[in-house]
Amino acid sequence: MARRDLPPLRALTAFEAAARLGSFRLAASELGITRSAVSHQVKSLEQRLGVQLFRRDARRAELTQAGHTYFPPVREAFDMVEAQTRALKPSAADNELTVQVYVTVALKWLIPRLHDFERRFPDMKVRLSTSYFDWDFDEKNVDVGFILARNRSPDHYYRTLFNSRLTPICSPELLKGPNALKTPEDLKKHKLLYVYTAEEDWHIWLEAAGVKGIKLSDRLAFDSYILAQEAAIEGRGVAMTIGPFATEEIKLGRLVQPFPLKVQHRHNWLFACNAEHRMKPKIKRFEEWLAKQIAADPALEPYREKGKPT
Repeated sequence: MARRDLPPLRALTAFEAAARLGSFRLAASELGITRSAVSHQVKSLEQRLGVQLFRRDARRAELTQAGHTYFPPVREAFDMVEAQTRALKPSAADNELTVQVYVTVALKWLIPRLHDFERRFPDMKVRLSTSYFDWDFDEKNVDVGFILARNRSPDHYYRTLFNSRLTPICSPELLKGPNALKTPEDLKKHKLLYVYTAEEDWHIWLEAAGVKGIKLSDRLAFDSYILAQEAAIEGRGVAMTIGPFATEEIKLGRLVQPFPLKVQHRHNWLFACNAEHRMKPKIKRFEEWLAKQIAADPALEPYREKGKPT
């Protein structure tokens, strides 16, 4: 196929984001365009390829078999271009900062606050790097991390930001009917939605709740908490949240916490950077700003710890 026959980059970008995030709405938020624009770009790609890439309904768009086949090479191509572009570029200037952050935290907490950082430091350029399945700090590709690190390196500097506490969340509809969630034992009647790189979340909470005999479904798992949360909003099961990242949906009545039990996770939310770079002005500037934002957020009061190097 001649290069001129390749699909437009905008259409591929919209498809990759929608497939990776599992939602046209989330893709639109990430790309800074409207949901209808994402839908239009994906539709133009489908017409060009002559296949349907998504099954659409009123709330969610799921990949078809053709979409599942097409997505991995497209995502790999984007990852390779991003990596090679980063490798070819000169070392980041002192006013450029790349932040490792999980997509859930970026969308639900960090992005709405970055305008304050931009206002305070107009000379700074911030890049968010969200394509992570691993939980550890990626010092080769980012400057700092806002992460839930499973493993810590002696070469890194860490500062505890706030606690991570586990609690189930679900659609209000699951509190009704013959299978209504009233006690943790009732979870046996529902599908447990989980992040497949963090299966221990449910095990930790169920053990604390004294519930035995529940196995996680091997038919539906997610690569991010926000996708599990979206599925919970649609009533497809009960998801787990590990912080205040469902606050907005709970306020809007789209999600509820069916049980009061909140269980401390084995790991806390951390600021991370290379230990040798921690005193760089751009890194210290972001660390101090982030700590102040956390201290000022009333939703984090139940989770907050006094930030200390660890």
